[in-house]
Amino acid sequence: MSLTYVIAKDGQPLMPTERSGKVYRLLKSKQAKVVRRCPFTIKLLYEPENLVVQEVVLGQDTGSKHIGTACVGNDRVLYQSNTELRTDIRSNMDSRRQARRLRRNRKTRYRKARFLNRCNSIRKDRLPPSVKHKVQAHIDEIEFCKKIMPISSIVLEVSQ
Repeated sequence: MSLTYVIAKDGQPLMPTERSGKVYRLLKSKQAKVVRRCPFTIKLLYEPENLVVQEVVLGQDTGSKHIGTACVGNDRVLYQSNTELRTDIRSNMDSRRQARRLRRNRKTRYRKARFLNRCNSIRKDRLPPSVKHKVQAHIDEIEFCKKIMPISSIVLEVSQ
């Protein structure tokens, strides 16, 4: 079963189709164009008579290392993905800090210590870069699904 995701002329996502012959004919007769190859998505270049879309539920399972996403409509899975999150942000930040300190120590040994003079570190409601990445990865995956399918509701499974 290979699904082709369909986008209307005005950019509104429609229900995906399994009719690869119909998709091939639309592409060959220039009534549709390929928008994305993976997952295979076409955009219609004409206005269809009826824009019937069923309800599609997006479910997302959050995790510290992986995000599982699935879109279900008509009691079958229309899209599923597993996104692997970055785990090296903390170590990258530590190595940046270490390099900064080494540069400062090379330049002047008698520099007065500066603490808490960074606006970002004492700002209220600030998220650390590793947490910020995790939140943004969840949002990006949801936005991607909303581009290729008519999502009617979103279910988030939060672990902790």
